[in-house]
Amino acid sequence: MIRLSITLVFAVSLCLGFASCKAESNGSTNETQSDSVKVKTDSQYVIQYEDDPFYKFLCSLPRKKRMEEIKNYKGEDAGMSYYKYCVIDFPLLSPVEQCADICMHLRAEYFFRQKQYDKIHFHDVGGKDHKYSGGASRQALNAYLKKIYNISNTASMYNEMQIVPSLDQIRPGDVLIYPAKGNKLGHVVMVSEVAKDANGDIYFQVIQGFTPACELHIVKNNDVSGNTPWFKLDPNANVIKIDNFTFGKDQLRRWK
Repeated sequence: MIRLSITLVFAVSLCLGFASCKAESNGSTNETQSDSVKVKTDSQYVIQYEDDPFYKFLCSLPRKKRMEEIKNYKGEDAGMSYYKYCVIDFPLLSPVEQCADICMHLRAEYFFRQKQYDKIHFHDVGGKDHKYSGGASRQALNAYLKKIYNISNTASMYNEMQIVPSLDQIRPGDVLIYPAKGNKLGHVVMVSEVAKDANGDIYFQVIQGFTPACELHIVKNNDVSGNTPWFKLDPNANVIKIDNFTFGKDQLRRWK
């Protein structure tokens, strides 16, 4: 098994959001400001897909204070500090909004904000496509998503999506997913940010929901020292490991 590792730890240790999203600036070329915490970045790391609209959407999502813990759908501490780099303030719609659901929620929310309502559609577990038809109504969107949560899962997402041809084509919005099968639960994480270092090596971040339903969060890389959300990608690997979860290279997928 080839495990993801990081040989160069990014000079980012405090964050209220994605480590490199430049939502606010203090005027310096090598610092970003997020509330009261300055985030140092190194110019040798080049963020990829900065002009991608979905990447910008993810960066626009508000982040909670660094020390706040992941809460479950009841508003209680979910006991998931092991996985947490930081928490994203993206409210759950339902007590059943788990890993696949929150990825669909993000995609639907993006198109809703873009007023591209016809692009909001997801397959159920039988492969039937369910199109959103509520236009600009937030109430209609929420009702649609709650319905989708009950008829879709990691297996339907997996079948609906296409394989990313090679790992080095990874980009924000892609997912790493292994599908539910029989009594075995599946899991999915979404790629939120991609960067390269001076040597051209690829690093990426992922966000996830969980089972039971809990807040969206950026995943911490527990395989390295320090506090970092960055995972190094080996383009020639057969598997990608994110903490307790191992994904095959054919499980890097993208919506069609």
